[in-house]
Amino acid sequence: MVDPFVVVAVSPRTINVKNPGDGVANVKRINEFIDTAVMVGRWEGSPVKLVVLPEMAIQGMIANTPGNREKERHFAVTIPGPETDELAKKAVELNTYIAAELYMVKDEDFPDRHFNVAFIIDPQGEIIYKRYKATSDAYEGGMLGNMNPHDVWDEWIEKKGNGNAMDAIFPVAKTEIGNIGYAICHEGVYPEVPRGLAMNGAEIIIRGTLIEPAVQNGMWELQNRAHAMFNSAYVVAPNLGRKSVRTGACRTCLAVSP
Repeated sequence: MVDPFVVVAVSPRTINVKNPGDGVANVKRINEFIDTAVMVGRWEGSPVKLVVLPEMAIQGMIANTPGNREKERHFAVTIPGPETDELAKKAVELNTYIAAELYMVKDEDFPDRHFNVAFIIDPQGEIIYKRYKATSDAYEGGMLGNMNPHDVWDEWIEKKGNGNAMDAIFPVAKTEIGNIGYAICHEGVYPEVPRGLAMNGAEIIIRGTLIEPAVQNGMWELQNRAHAMFNSAYVVAPNLGRKSVRTGACRTCLAVSP
């Protein structure tokens, strides 16, 4: 029996990185937002045990890298790395799990290839979970240069799941607050990824981000409610806040999602 706890879904303002180090600055800004969100969450009368961030919260949407390995390497980061280190400090400080995503990530098993990766940090500041986006938007494989596990299926299953496809594609973090899985953005448009996580034991499914027009036309809410109902799971669905486009000393804010 798990005692009642609060989950905080954070929807931060989105700022595209210009250099890898910019992601650390974004995390520090988000951490301040987390402090306020957790304070409010505690008003529910139970401790906050899980904080979730949406896809693109840390790096923004890194675009215009089709086939440009040099530019991809410029943006690519590691897990663990400086961004996750900053989040880990906050997880320890608040005694909570933090789930988030990084958009272009290096992987030692697949050199010179980059992935969209969700991760979970435990209250001790350790990374206990990584899941690689397996159902990509049309532009991700080309414009963003990310690789999909399906592109290297046999090698992926062997290296990431010891031959077990479910563990390689649908890993789940087993924690004292429940089993947690993360479906990244477009993956939640289809039933298969949340179902795969549920079949592998997920009791809490995080579904981070979906861009317009799928929010205002109701698809986002409909999909998330359906995933919860059909999989008998809690679904936590943080989306992005407004997007800031910085040019010189000016800043223009574009409302792209609630």
